[in-house]
Amino acid sequence: MTKFCSRPVIVFLSAYLFFAARSAGAQESYRLQQNLEQLQQQQQIDQLQREQEKNQLQQQLNEIPRQPAEGMQQQRLNELPQQTDQLQLEQQQNQLRQQQQLDQLREQEQLNQPQRQQQLDQFRTDQQLQQLQQQQQIEQLQEQQQKLRQQPQLNR
Repeated sequence: MTKFCSRPVIVFLSAYLFFAARSAGAQESYRLQQNLEQLQQQQQIDQLQREQEKNQLQQQLNEIPRQPAEGMQQQRLNELPQQTDQLQLEQQQNQLRQQQQLDQLREQEQLNQPQRQQQLDQFRTDQQLQQLQQQQQIEQLQEQQQKLRQQPQLNR
């Protein structure tokens, strides 16, 4: 009698584990997608900031008179191209770093895909095994019931 009561519990636990595994996989995928989108947005923001700084420096450079200047103006004139070069170098480094992060995220997502499939396959295999075991138990109980029904007929 207890085996019949445990059957709904096993079915419920199987369903719960199945949906919990799917939910965890979906959450991981959603989290990776969010990280990817955040990195892409940050890359765009950094790009725009670099362009704005470059434009500001170019404007400052254009405001300096073309005639030879002395003292501070000459020093400022000499520093602006170096600052522009430095900003371009930083921009390239940031783009490279962000591209590496994007590549890592994509690689992680691709690596997690087979793992989730393997977990799902394992769950399905376990579920099939449980169903087979339950079917065997049902058949054994049916055989026992049939034997018990036949015994009273033999005694009569």
